[in-house]
Amino acid sequence: MQYQPVEGGFLVRLQRYEKVTETLVNFLKEKGIQGGIISGIGAVEKVTLGYFDRNKKQYLRREFNEIYEVVSYQGNISYVNDEPFIHAHIILGDREFRTHAGHFFEGTVAVTMEIFVKVFTEKIKREADDDLQLNLLKLG
Repeated sequence: MQYQPVEGGFLVRLQRYEKVTETLVNFLKEKGIQGGIISGIGAVEKVTLGYFDRNKKQYLRREFNEIYEVVSYQGNISYVNDEPFIHAHIILGDREFRTHAGHFFEGTVAVTMEIFVKVFTEKIKREADDDLQLNLLKLG
């Protein structure tokens, strides 16, 4: 991973074979980032996506094991139980120009990932919602 401070945050470049979420969470800890927004493009493989089934109150997971272009990677940075948490969604493009999208759990960088991390000065927290059984943003 390489990074450079820029106005409002950091530009981050993840390198081949790095795990996206794991590497970014370690970066957030290292820099003491309390909250923010992430946005990126690149290429990944060995991806796990999710779709939240509201009736079952759980994520349905699916593995994608080829190399995909990252058409869009968007999310936010918050904290759950004093640990950094990235809530991100992704749109992947395959070699047939089809797209796959969903909640992004993890993936391995296949070529590069170029990510902008916009940093908030406030600590953003999540708390458990008993009805949905999800950790939702705690605001106000």
